[in-house]
Amino acid sequence: MPSGNARAPTVKSRAPQRRRGRERVASLQAAAAKLFVEKGYDATTMTEIAARAGASIGSLYLFFPTKPSLAEALLIELAEILSARLDGLRERVGGRRAAKVGDALFDELADFSRAHPVYGVLIDLPGEYGWRVGVRARRRAQIAALFRDAQPPLRTAQAEHLAVIVPQLLRVALITSGRPDAEGVMAELRAMLRHHLEWPQDEQE
Repeated sequence: MPSGNARAPTVKSRAPQRRRGRERVASLQAAAAKLFVEKGYDATTMTEIAARAGASIGSLYLFFPTKPSLAEALLIELAEILSARLDGLRERVGGRRAAKVGDALFDELADFSRAHPVYGVLIDLPGEYGWRVGVRARRRAQIAALFRDAQPPLRTAQAEHLAVIVPQLLRVALITSGRPDAEGVMAELRAMLRHHLEWPQDEQE
């Protein structure tokens, strides 16, 4: 695996041209997603991914020369889905109070994370892999825009801080998934965010 240098070039995956190739790529990505969640990114091998997908290792390397190239393609595809959802959320909640925006955002991110758990695995990998930088920046920008659109609008600096904090709050909640008190933890984190956003801005300074 390459170092965490954000400037290190990534070996790009090969885009399939035919339907059969696209189906094979989808199968390989689905297998990789499941294994990355089950075993972790570092512990998963390319051989295991090919075997889980019922493909030859040669077929896997044909489309994805390296494990980082496979992870990058998978993350970028999911990032597009999340970006579209955040755009839709902005249309639905624009002009509402910040606490309402925060509640809706928490729901949206939680729903997305449950449907695509591998996103959290890849976006939170230790180190600064270059292929994650743009994904994180785009997510932060979209979340900050949600809070800037609130009425009354939040300060730019606060909106940008929340764009970092809210996904991390959700990450804490999702870590507890499966525990008997998981729902309680989720509710407490939501209440903390709501209380913070309901507090007058001039009193937070």
